[in-house]
Amino acid sequence: MEWLSLIPGFLVCVTVLFVPGLLVTIAARMRGFDALALAPAVSVAIIAGSAMVAAKIGVGWALWVPLVAGLLVAVVVGAVLWGTRRLGISDIPRSRATVSHRPTGGVAVRPPWGEPSGSSRWKPSERLGGELSRGQWLSRGQLTYWITFALSALLLARTVKNSLGGPERFSQSLDNNFHLNVVRFIAETHNGSSLFVNTLTSGGTRPAFYPAAWHDLASLVFMSGSTGSVPMATNAAIFAVAGVVWPLSMLFLIRSTMRLNLPAVLAAGPLLAGFSAFPVLLIKFGVLYPNFLGVALLPAGVGIVVNFFRMSTVRRLDTVQCVLLGVVTALGIGLAHPNSLMSLLVIAVPIALMRAILQIGRALTRRANPWMVLIQVVLIAGLFALVWCLWGVIRPAPGASGWGPTSSDTQAFGEALLNSPLSEVSPQWVVSILAVLGAFTILYTRRNHWLVLSYGVIVYFYISIRWLNWDQDRMWVTGVWYNDPYRVAALLPVVAIPMAVIAVHGITKLLMDSRFSARLKGHRRPVMTKAVGVAVMILLAVLTQHARPMQEIVDQTYATYQPRADSPLLTTDELDVIDHVDGIVPQDETIVTQPWTGGSLAYALADRRVTAAHALYIPSHAAHLLNRSLNRAGTDPAVCAAVRQEHAGYVLDFGTHEINGGDHSGQYMGLTNLEERGVATTVYQSGDAKLLKITACG
Repeated sequence: MEWLSLIPGFLVCVTVLFVPGLLVTIAARMRGFDALALAPAVSVAIIAGSAMVAAKIGVGWALWVPLVAGLLVAVVVGAVLWGTRRLGISDIPRSRATVSHRPTGGVAVRPPWGEPSGSSRWKPSERLGGELSRGQWLSRGQLTYWITFALSALLLARTVKNSLGGPERFSQSLDNNFHLNVVRFIAETHNGSSLFVNTLTSGGTRPAFYPAAWHDLASLVFMSGSTGSVPMATNAAIFAVAGVVWPLSMLFLIRSTMRLNLPAVLAAGPLLAGFSAFPVLLIKFGVLYPNFLGVALLPAGVGIVVNFFRMSTVRRLDTVQCVLLGVVTALGIGLAHPNSLMSLLVIAVPIALMRAILQIGRALTRRANPWMVLIQVVLIAGLFALVWCLWGVIRPAPGASGWGPTSSDTQAFGEALLNSPLSEVSPQWVVSILAVLGAFTILYTRRNHWLVLSYGVIVYFYISIRWLNWDQDRMWVTGVWYNDPYRVAALLPVVAIPMAVIAVHGITKLLMDSRFSARLKGHRRPVMTKAVGVAVMILLAVLTQHARPMQEIVDQTYATYQPRADSPLLTTDELDVIDHVDGIVPQDETIVTQPWTGGSLAYALADRRVTAAHALYIPSHAAHLLNRSLNRAGTDPAVCAAVRQEHAGYVLDFGTHEINGGDHSGQYMGLTNLEERGVATTVYQSGDAKLLKITACG
């Protein structure tokens, strides 16, 4: 029953994730499943973008800001799309499916979702019934996708629930100092700008840019009053992103690859919920909430790229829709985390390359205008040049990318192929075999080659990040992802899932085209198709959800979020002390903290300012003096001056045990022996954890 307390926050989060983006997708003439599926990616761009604009024009951050911004963006998108359609240039170059005549309104009419040129090995009989048409919100084909979405959402909600362990729990990891504190900071300052949030840790210096989309989202949930704490707001956002955004985003990509039969669509639900590498891996390790959001949006971006380059047997968007929604989606992915944007470009390169190869072939066989093909190839070459330039720019500083090689190349290849990230979970045989079969199916049918190429590229980067040495250009090759294998491992399902779904399509097609099924006539054949689909869906749900790898990743995540007497960030005694801070420390007082021992979270959890909001921070001059010399307050007047400057009346003493086994005691020598030197007295204690009041400065 305790999980029911998270429902209001979850509903607020879902509302914020859908309403702004849905206004835009509707304005872009999208309907039905696709309009809903792309809405979160568009919303994230609007949320983070409006936070920056609001701060610039002096408007406080609030729930209404992204909603109004979504309406304004929708007006602009709708106007641009209306204009291009009036001019007859909504789809350039024009598809063969476009009808040349103009109706009364003067707008060229196209059949729903124009096909790319060329024949397909997939026969019309394979296509899922109920083709989506413009202005249509529900069809038989969409209904199948809604069913598989509902199943995947339930499976993912179950996985997240079992992983977190409780609505108030939070990740016991180093970076959660920053993530939870920033949510409180945005709510307190009413400023969610990515150009501002680093003020929390900049020590009065000019703050660096930090992608704050995740924190803007969580802060809106917290500020709405729907949750009682920052961790609850964060967990509500985790449920919304993992259980709603990720499956919708992934299903849009799957819908953009090809027309799939009913069993394949139903199989997509348990498959996208059955990988250990995402979404659970990124809420276990780090904790990498911004990357978690970025990767959840990534399939939507890839789907738009596939539509733009016409690399599918079915199109969901025309050219202008791709450009308008693609730019906004890319912005949202980048503001979630820049390396997610670079991941999108990495996956897009093989798509563009295949389009260039196909266009050159069409030109050589005189099936396309050579000059038009030349222009397209030059533009694609420009895209490659842009990616190359960005590769050296959009990356963290070398000091933040210290991960070194940790395995052999063969081991890394096996981990990637068997979906066993960093060998921390057992091989996932079912999804891995299906992904490989999907690759062979793609090569045989000669459709969606880009999927195999993009998968190969991600596998290459995973092997490199696990194996490549520093003197082999490790920083250049994998520095975009901080040289961190966890971030690249989370990308593998983005391309492996569509391949696995294509494998199910091929296998079930062979089954339904067999001699036995060919004898079925009339209503029996559709019944058999539905029966096979339901059977495949149930079988895959059992084989993935109850498999050892999923249980391992859930257990590992549960341990990361579980408060214990020996928790790495905050022990149960330390949590008890922080729980009493609100009743002891006045609202206007600051607490002196040693961030490596977890005291920084007093800000997020108890709403009291701290001298160090994260372990990786720049202390102010006064805070630096307190860290070095607070225990000399009785003899050094400068220390008491620093106490008054920081409004520091209390100290959290959580001992010397630091997270990640570090030792930064030399930087915090002034926080030791405070009682012995008569500087402070204990006002609350639980076990060895103490809250002390500074008494030496009057």
